[in-house]
Amino acid sequence: MSNVANLTDAQLNALSECITHARIGQSITLLFLYDYSLTVWNEAKYVWRPGRITLTSITFVIARYAAMATAIIALLPNASVPAIDSTATVFRLVAIIASELILAVRTWAIWGRSRKILVTLISFSLAAAIPAATIVAESVVSNHVVPLVNEEFKGICSLTISNISEGFIGPYVVAMLYEFVTLTLSLIRIIRWRKTIPEHVRAPILDTLWRDGVLYYSFMLVLGFVNIGLVLQQGVPQVRTGGAELQAVLHSILSTRIVLFERFQRHHGAWMLRVPNRDSVHQRVCDNR
Repeated sequence: MSNVANLTDAQLNALSECITHARIGQSITLLFLYDYSLTVWNEAKYVWRPGRITLTSITFVIARYAAMATAIIALLPNASVPAIDSTATVFRLVAIIASELILAVRTWAIWGRSRKILVTLISFSLAAAIPAATIVAESVVSNHVVPLVNEEFKGICSLTISNISEGFIGPYVVAMLYEFVTLTLSLIRIIRWRKTIPEHVRAPILDTLWRDGVLYYSFMLVLGFVNIGLVLQQGVPQVRTGGAELQAVLHSILSTRIVLFERFQRHHGAWMLRVPNRDSVHQRVCDNR
């Protein structure tokens, strides 16, 4: 049986890179767990304690705990095994879709539960989710492991490949387009409110909706381009996996924090908005929360 002393220089370099890049997944897991420790009390207080099940609370739980599952899987010593890697891929997809649904419900609420906006969001959601799910399904079915050093070190230094390689660019592109649509719809409504509502009666809701939407989209846009660049790289498989995991974790963290912060504001009365017409921001938005 071979050992480290019998490896060539090229194999040693490959092994060293694998060990170094594997720490990316560990760092992302720590990021998620750190954020979770900071917000779990708010989750209990603003999501579970009210005892009211809504579409937002359901998607909140899915986005949060699917991301937790993929973060924990990254710590497993045999995470590169096709079955485990495929499971992590599915959890990442579920976390991202649930996070996008949180933003979609938020956008629908901002528009006063308009039927036209609902149809628009459903149409774009299906257009984005179906291709992504198809590509991920094909990847899961055709996954297999190729050792980067030799069979002995297959568990810590290997590459999981499938019939889908650069095809993963597709889900990243449609995700960015979908996020652009939801952001644009939200900002159109928010900008109208900011123009028509005097500043001295403007509640923090408007600034919160504006800031959260722009911040979320900015992070996801940058990360989407980074992941597209990583997909085009033939080497550093752990970095590509880490980029995909980071996207799922950040989707989860940002979307669930949006829910928690908005519920915190509503709980403390910061969502009340004195608007003389019937299109009350407080009534329309909070009814969906």
